[in-house]
Amino acid sequence: MVAAHQSNLAEIAAGTAAQDQATTAEVREMGATLIADHEALDAGLVALAEELGVDLPDQPSPEQEAALTEVREQQGEAFDTAWIATQIEGHRMSLAAGQEEIANGSDEDVIALAEAAAPVIQRHLDHLLTMSGGAPGAVPGGIAPDGTTDSLGLAAVVLGAVVLAGAAAVVVRRRQVRA
Repeated sequence: MVAAHQSNLAEIAAGTAAQDQATTAEVREMGATLIADHEALDAGLVALAEELGVDLPDQPSPEQEAALTEVREQQGEAFDTAWIATQIEGHRMSLAAGQEEIANGSDEDVIALAEAAAPVIQRHLDHLLTMSGGAPGAVPGGIAPDGTTDSLGLAAVVLGAVVLAGAAAVVVRRRQVRA
């Protein structure tokens, strides 16, 4: 739940960055969609966390903040391309973390929350993939065919790994509390 909450906070911040810096209406509109949808997802998550006694942080993880800072440092079309690339990776990782919770979670309410979030995250990912259209710089794994690295892609992979690790830690902690 901590990782999902931080992911929502990061997506809301990314949406705000898109509205402030994007050069295209499509990226700005996607930013607005992320804000609205992730605020709604987070409201349900925060309510359940309160009910279950799970403490939630007030901000995204340091890794998420660093990734967004790196994107914000881009200007013009480079911002749009970097923003879309990191959002694609972040949404892929969020889907994977949610599927892990659905498959292996122990709390029915948390599993239901992950199931409810999955179609929203998938819809975002599908739209982002359409937006990318194979955009230069949107290197999913962080390594381009010429062998060079894309630091924004690598940052997105690190961000996803942090989300997965956080989700696993919450599951382990909850299992320990119940034991």
